[in-house]
Amino acid sequence: MAEADLNYYSLPAEPCWRRVEEIAGLIEVFDPEVQVCSVERELDPAIAAYLSGLPETVAKHSLATLHVDQAPTLDALPDGTGREALLEDIALLRDVVCVLLDCDSIGMRMGRLDHAMCPGWHVDRLGIRLVCTYNGPGTQWLDDQDVDRGLLRSAQIEQSAYVEASAGEIVLLKGSMWQSNERFGAVHRSPDPGKSAPLRTVITLDSMR
Repeated sequence: MAEADLNYYSLPAEPCWRRVEEIAGLIEVFDPEVQVCSVERELDPAIAAYLSGLPETVAKHSLATLHVDQAPTLDALPDGTGREALLEDIALLRDVVCVLLDCDSIGMRMGRLDHAMCPGWHVDRLGIRLVCTYNGPGTQWLDDQDVDRGLLRSAQIEQSAYVEASAGEIVLLKGSMWQSNERFGAVHRSPDPGKSAPLRTVITLDSMR
């Protein structure tokens, strides 16, 4: 479904988040009140084993453009058992974005992190972004999305209940630049993987139009 086709949507009355049962259900992100839409899934164990076995200095930050008709390559990733399973899964995530947002290419960022890149509650200035964490704690979002976006640094909101994505969970975050969503957007943050924990591996995918 193209972004231009969604201009008729009205303003959300009570912003919320939703976890669906299958990938096809992610289309519910287009409901005007939904700010976060996700689906849990089981990953091939070889992916986690492969990523856990990489040296910490390998592929710390990788950027790539993924076209819908080309297989991902990610030259920064060395050969090893589980590499192909990871690339196949990234291709699946690419297809999710391309189908939902009616685009033929996406920008991908992959990070292997020992810290939280965006530790405070915030809203992204974009349309819709896909986030998937392969290793370590997943993206966190407020359980109550009906909060004042101007008070995200307050102590009350800092201590609010939140939801944390599981490994492999596909998370769609709606930003403030989505149609009729200027005053809203998914309230989320990056988790701290912990000082002694393995690197957190996460990718984000954005439509390129």
